[in-house]
Amino acid sequence: MLATGAAPTPQGLTEWPPAGAEPVPVDGLYEGLAEAGFGYGPVFQGLRAAWQHGDTSYAEVALPEGAEGEAARFGLHPALLDAALHALGLRAADTGADGRLPFSWSGVSLHAVGACELRVRLTTGLGGEVALTIADATGAPVASVAGLALRSVSRDQLTAAPDLTRDALFRVEWAQTTAGDGSFDDWLMLGEEGDGALPAALVVPCVEPAAGDVAGAVHAETARVLGLVQDWLAEERSADARLVFLTRGAVAAVPGEGIADLAHAPVWGLVRSAQSENPGRFVLVDIDAEGDLAAGLSAALASGESEVAVRDGSVLVPRLARTAVAADAGAEWDAGGTVLVTGASGSLGGLFARHLVTEHGVRRLLLVSRRGEGAALSAELAGLGAEVSWAACDVADRDALAAVLKAVPAEHPLTAVVHTAGVLDDGVVGSLTTERLSAVLRPKVDAAWNLHELTQDLGLSAFVLFSSAAGVFGGAGQANYAAGNVFLDALAAHRRAQGLAATSLAWGLWTGVGGMGGDLADGDRERINRGGIGALSPETGLALFDAARRTDDALLVPSRSTWPPSAPRPGPAWFPTCCAGWSAYRRAARRDRGPRPTGPPCARGWPRCPPRSGRRPCWRWSGPR
Repeated sequence: MLATGAAPTPQGLTEWPPAGAEPVPVDGLYEGLAEAGFGYGPVFQGLRAAWQHGDTSYAEVALPEGAEGEAARFGLHPALLDAALHALGLRAADTGADGRLPFSWSGVSLHAVGACELRVRLTTGLGGEVALTIADATGAPVASVAGLALRSVSRDQLTAAPDLTRDALFRVEWAQTTAGDGSFDDWLMLGEEGDGALPAALVVPCVEPAAGDVAGAVHAETARVLGLVQDWLAEERSADARLVFLTRGAVAAVPGEGIADLAHAPVWGLVRSAQSENPGRFVLVDIDAEGDLAAGLSAALASGESEVAVRDGSVLVPRLARTAVAADAGAEWDAGGTVLVTGASGSLGGLFARHLVTEHGVRRLLLVSRRGEGAALSAELAGLGAEVSWAACDVADRDALAAVLKAVPAEHPLTAVVHTAGVLDDGVVGSLTTERLSAVLRPKVDAAWNLHELTQDLGLSAFVLFSSAAGVFGGAGQANYAAGNVFLDALAAHRRAQGLAATSLAWGLWTGVGGMGGDLADGDRERINRGGIGALSPETGLALFDAARRTDDALLVPSRSTWPPSAPRPGPAWFPTCCAGWSAYRRAARRDRGPRPTGPPCARGWPRCPPRSGRRPCWRWSGPR
């Protein structure tokens, strides 16, 4: 309980050093504490002298030179209060006991403020609690503590490796929403005859699954959708309407559900990026195979959500959630088999090839790259005890890949695939061409489909696809890249439904390994951090890769959160509804502002927020963008 008012002022410490107290050496204290697992920064290394008299310790502490001016900012500078307890560490060091850390405080009183040097008396009672008397450099009282309970912490606990995967490994869940009144009728299917006026929602059907050439169908359908998106953005009449892309079975929205339509799954990635660049202009709806199309579409549009799945009449929206990671070691990599790594000449390919050898005992690697062998990586892996073979191969070339796989020796059969290959060609959706789209899709769609078809009868223990969070979130300027990566996510779900091994890792931003993260300016990286997403270090990324093997999810989003678990997460404009924490934050922000501001209704009767920064008003108020 906190209270104000007069507290009894303790007797000061004017006699200094205290009579009868024996000096205790403090040299090397902080070095010894660091070796035991207690690391202190320079400001907190404030213990200057110490004495001992029975069960009472005395300490003299001070702020380092240059930090004295900070004392006036606090009632009692936290570094001084922390250093006041370090004399207890001297006793633990003498006895070889484990360290003790503050656990609970009682009877704390502040008598003066602004001290930059302290005299401290610490008296240990029968129950182990410590009473503190704190005075300034003249002996005048500064603070007192009636009882401080300490809790023992072992060296093993302190030196345990940190959990690098905490708040960094997520799954996508689809949750039922109650938004909307369940009915919305002002929509028209593309190609149908209307009354001449543009409806509030024009629906593009993408519901016919491809037969035969899946990769070819993906290229054709994403090119068609790209053209429709570009035409819609160029049409002035569409400013107050929405273009709705309707798929059937292109997302896995309920547990155990596979992907029935792989050809249209990448449409979701492309349109998500278009949504990021043009809020309020596009909607994604997926209905189940048996559901009523008109009823499902009406309910989805009534929800006002930007992406929706309708299952058994329920309207579901995607949300990010932490995934459960098993405590055991997870599935082992087969040391006797061959592991294929694509994109091996790239930064991530080399990083994970080394990791498989050093941490998982993989001894035979088949490294594939369009550029061919990397001599330095080969030498390094050989020095680590691995047998390495290279193949200069475009994995998107089915015949070339088939020849590479045929050459794998029977005594060391292929047991796992790690597909890291990919290329970038960023640009806003209006600037993309079918050629730029196809070039980015090939190493994702064509290559992954070839790997799937050519290995599906081999009983692989691992089939890991390196996807991107751009597909899950809809990266602005990356519609082609997002489309390709969503295909990987869909393929993983498709394989899982067939009982085959598969995991798609939709990586967030990397740093320290080159690529996009390495090219970002400091300002760009800080902006992304403020949005709640931090860059993954190589160490963290490797830990997340291992943790993913201990889950049951086909799609995982390894992306480090820069917000505390208990804090609301305000995301940047391009974050979709799947970030449930950020959605909650936006709702709270609206409540704090009071009634939501609206402008005059648009031509279709939708309330519109006021124009912001010269941009066109959005079709519905959806919080800060």
